[in-house]
Amino acid sequence: KVLILLSFLVMELMMLLVRFFFILKLNRSLGFSTISSQLAPIKKTFHVIVREGTSTERESYLLSEELVNRRSVISQRAGTYKDDLSGAPPNAVLLFARAFSDEYERRKAASAQQVEKESSLQFELNNANIWKRERSRAQVEAPWIVKMPYYILCFALDVGFDKRPIARFFFLEVVARCPYFAYISLIHLYESLGLWRRSSEAKRVHFAQEWNEYHHLLLMESLGGDTEWRDRFLAVHAAIIYYWVLVLLWFFSPNTAYKFSELIEAHAVDTYSEFLDANANILKSLPAPRVAKEYWGNAANSTLFAEFHLNPVRKNITCETLYDCFQNVRDDEKEHTCVAAACATPSARVVPTGGLNSTLSLSSSIGIGLAVTVAALSFAKYFGGDTSGAAAGDTAFADSLEALDSVVNLILRTLPFTL
Repeated sequence: KVLILLSFLVMELMMLLVRFFFILKLNRSLGFSTISSQLAPIKKTFHVIVREGTSTERESYLLSEELVNRRSVISQRAGTYKDDLSGAPPNAVLLFARAFSDEYERRKAASAQQVEKESSLQFELNNANIWKRERSRAQVEAPWIVKMPYYILCFALDVGFDKRPIARFFFLEVVARCPYFAYISLIHLYESLGLWRRSSEAKRVHFAQEWNEYHHLLLMESLGGDTEWRDRFLAVHAAIIYYWVLVLLWFFSPNTAYKFSELIEAHAVDTYSEFLDANANILKSLPAPRVAKEYWGNAANSTLFAEFHLNPVRKNITCETLYDCFQNVRDDEKEHTCVAAACATPSARVVPTGGLNSTLSLSSSIGIGLAVTVAALSFAKYFGGDTSGAAAGDTAFADSLEALDSVVNLILRTLPFTL
């Protein structure tokens, strides 16, 4: 844990040094071209304002083909896996330097009002109605140590992204990928240390979930969710913090981490449902971005898409309008909620290709209780003498470990999180 924290601090220090030494004169010293020319096509992208009127008037305000094929702010700099150029990235110093230079230029452009803002798309999202939906459905049972930060996060979203739903969705989808990366990291760590290998298949499920959330993010970026500098800044730093919080939470109690994910995903379902109902007419009149068509258009035949479904994969998935896009996002979030609930169920084993096998627990007995028991086992083997001799000694040793594990679990049940 100390090494992980030190590496994190070193990376943050490196980012600060790169910002300090390169940001002001980066274009000249490293030869990076400015992005002013890249901003020109964006200026005309969001001049569309859908308003009440006849069908003819409404058609005149449809998004142009330019928006359907639009590359987001981040995609212009970082590219996507759809680009022709692939392979290993450059070294981290150049990547960070290029990113800081890009952000610096965009900040100057934004101050000069060269970029249209996402608010041109007059979408509505009522926070009070979202909470009404949440109170009307079945509640997710979770300990207070999880619900307290959940309510704080939701309050911050309501205040910080009020009347800016697309920017809110962009922020959510950036951080939504972090839980799955955290879970995969720790399952891999436990496997490498020889502590736990019964959840290996869950890595595939979590990767399929992360891949799905990644395309949610690409959709929100294509709609201009990443246009404002402050939204990109908050999303990136929130993602870093969120990842490490979930790593620590999963390390101490995997069930609790999954409960937190279940709360977030259920709230996302309520949010997207409210957004669909409030903007149905507008969304149905707007075309789907190309990135959405390419993903959900082939989803029915995608093995990776099916691997995070505990329920049968829905048939006849369409993606012609923005309404179809957000409907697909809402339905995907429902599946993520089901997976999180299953992962937190002691009698369930989540496996790929859409199945729920109740023969082995994914997350029970792999929290602190396992760590303490393994430590006790190692201590007894290396410092307590040879335990491979008499059968009576083996039985006594096993009984001692079982008693120790029971005591540890009994103590931890009094803590404000679930084992």
